[in-house]
Amino acid sequence: MPTPLIPITFQAPGYKGLNSQLSSTALDSGWATELENAVFDQTGKITSRKGFTALTTSGSPGAYDIEQVFCYESETSTTVLCASNLKLYSGTTTLTDRTGTITTPTANNWQFQNFTSNKVVAWQLNHPPIVSTAGGNFADIVVSDGGTIPDGNVCLSAFGRIWATKDDGYTVQYSAILDETKWATASGAGSFSTLQYWPRGKDYITAMAVWEDKLIVFGRRNILVYDGAENIATSGAFVLQDAIEGVGCIARDSVQGVGTDILFLSETGVRSLKKSLVTTKSPLQDISTNVRDDLVAYTTAGTASKIRSCYNPIEGFYLLIIPSSTAPIIYCFDVKNLHQYNELPSEGMIRVSKWTGYGSISGVAMGRDGIMYVGVRNSSNNGVVGSYSAYLDGASTYTLKYKSPWIDMSGEEQAGTFYKIPKKATLTTVGGGTYQPTLTWAFDYNITESTSTTTVNSPTGAAEWGLAEWGLDEWNASARELANSRFQLGRYGQFFRIGVTIPINGKEISIQKIDLFMKRGRISH
Repeated sequence: MPTPLIPITFQAPGYKGLNSQLSSTALDSGWATELENAVFDQTGKITSRKGFTALTTSGSPGAYDIEQVFCYESETSTTVLCASNLKLYSGTTTLTDRTGTITTPTANNWQFQNFTSNKVVAWQLNHPPIVSTAGGNFADIVVSDGGTIPDGNVCLSAFGRIWATKDDGYTVQYSAILDETKWATASGAGSFSTLQYWPRGKDYITAMAVWEDKLIVFGRRNILVYDGAENIATSGAFVLQDAIEGVGCIARDSVQGVGTDILFLSETGVRSLKKSLVTTKSPLQDISTNVRDDLVAYTTAGTASKIRSCYNPIEGFYLLIIPSSTAPIIYCFDVKNLHQYNELPSEGMIRVSKWTGYGSISGVAMGRDGIMYVGVRNSSNNGVVGSYSAYLDGASTYTLKYKSPWIDMSGEEQAGTFYKIPKKATLTTVGGGTYQPTLTWAFDYNITESTSTTTVNSPTGAAEWGLAEWGLDEWNASARELANSRFQLGRYGQFFRIGVTIPINGKEISIQKIDLFMKRGRISH
């Protein structure tokens, strides 16, 4: 009598996200040991990320990276500013040179800030700070009251003032109210030193941010939390509320406000700074635990001053871009669950994927117009401004990739007792157009994989597929169809890993589930 096939279902494979930290151990099937070019849809399933559309058609700086992207926000519009090849530009379709009369810079590492109703200011180390009015040409800021303007690497627009570091790395100066040209004490400006407050001796300021009503000063290995910054001119109002020891920020442009939280890159990974309702201290949560070693290796090898990040509230992710000698390393953190004020992040709340390619992205910013703007290279290798949109990287395809953990596909009472012989599999996807999913499988921690590829031609008539039961009503189902792709499998072993790769060519595709049918083999030893 034939041995019956045993069905095993990977429902929403990889829904917990990437776990490279424990990829060689027996994780459950909810994890992915490889997950590339993916985000998570509203139902928690893996789906292809969007690509970029190159917006710039004229005025490109040429074969240079767009190293900074920033959005100047007026009351009614968003204007994109960018820095490349020691120049400043505005616009998207046409990049207009806005370098103006500034002192010639030696780098493109500007930190831009919106200030007052119509100005943008920018700082970078050992360069005169600059200002633009209403999106026009930039000029060096000229001090009007005899004060001394700082020329450090960090600035922040908050509480009606500019807060900026001096080049000593530990002194913060603040401007007069609503005036970037006044830095004298008589004008209501001032300064304070952090030197005596670092818990572990001397540290240097790497970033600043506002969290709730607090001024956050990040060192490389410590964090200072100040209260009363909005009333700093009032004697005794400005006080050090908290000093967080042993964790700091290593990359200025990794700091992003996410709902009621702040995310930033530390020496040990991406951290979340969130207020505790129970204690008076500010606990720090590591949200990159599942990719820690790889992430730390990439950031250690990269250049911290060129690390970029963005929070996209529409898509619900925090994007971290790490430069490398070949192509940037991009981590995407799904942070939709971070908006729950009373909860601290936990392992299951933050899901991670890794992106590849993406036009050698070198800058990114989110506009109030709902568009995430990116600095990328186009097909001619010229630096351009693009938008996070469509499902091509410019004109190039990219690949959605998933691999499961190594799994012993037996019940607990039978684990390891029998060899497993997978005979066939059904991959359920939802997508549009014609695409070619490839199934890969391997055994017993051997990197040699078997592969099988099929072609999906999405049919018409979404209603007959009953997409509502898959939670896809929000998907614009008329453009995406459910498909079951069948594969014949072979070989055998005790531990099994399955993977899916799908080239993305202009259409969104998601992985819904994998149904595996196997036989029980002889006793393993």
